[in-house]
Amino acid sequence: MEKTVRQKESWRNLILGLHSLSIFLISYFLLYIISGLSVLYIAYDFDIPAKLFINTIVFDLPDESPLWTTDAIISILMATPVSSFITGIIALFVFLVVSKKNAFLLFFSLWIFLQAFNMTFGLLSENIISQTGLVRVAREMGIKSIMLLLTVGMSFFFMVKSGMLAGKLFVAHAEFAENITFKKKIIKTVVFFILPWLTGSLILFVITNETLEAKNIILSIFMLILLVPTLFTATPQRLKPLPFPKKFPFFLMSLAIMVIFFSVFILKRGFSF
Repeated sequence: MEKTVRQKESWRNLILGLHSLSIFLISYFLLYIISGLSVLYIAYDFDIPAKLFINTIVFDLPDESPLWTTDAIISILMATPVSSFITGIIALFVFLVVSKKNAFLLFFSLWIFLQAFNMTFGLLSENIISQTGLVRVAREMGIKSIMLLLTVGMSFFFMVKSGMLAGKLFVAHAEFAENITFKKKIIKTVVFFILPWLTGSLILFVITNETLEAKNIILSIFMLILLVPTLFTATPQRLKPLPFPKKFPFFLMSLAIMVIFFSVFILKRGFSF
């Protein structure tokens, strides 16, 4: 009897993990394309040629070009964190205001929110630490080094708080939230947050042909700063429970594969306006 209960629980965890992994991959490409198109649009507005590839954006213009005005530098380089931040806030807002909530809406909202904030505060901190990208914006705006250090500290604070919020929303709406033990909460949050992130990151690493650079490692560490707090947040007041999916996610996994395929197909040779 006890063995049967454990098998059922393991099966439920597998289903939950596969749903989360599929949504992690879909939300990653959705966010990447939204932020990438934002950069392309603003670059096009400044007459700066740019192409969006599967793992980067290339500006076909030397740094010494007069087209790289202060306004262009600030607007183009800030497009990714600003558009990501807005997308993350919208995703969370939609979940909070929709009256008829369900588990899929919760999962999508959480992953878009977390990945968007990593592409905001994580990217900002990574650029400051590696002295690339947005540091150029800081120089154009005359921001002092001490302010940059404070920005990194505030980014860490917001990432931790965002992870705690995501963890609370997940547990508060989970159907297993009533009389949940600390051990069960840890297992469920690891299955939903940590394992799909780890597996999904490895899949993305292979798909995008990323090289193991300091930038990728740092951004992965910053994603952990968002995810680890989900494990240790205090059990919140239980809200309206949302029945979690119990069937194998054939459709969702197929959708994730299609999103990956079309994203790679379209962006492999670069997309531009």
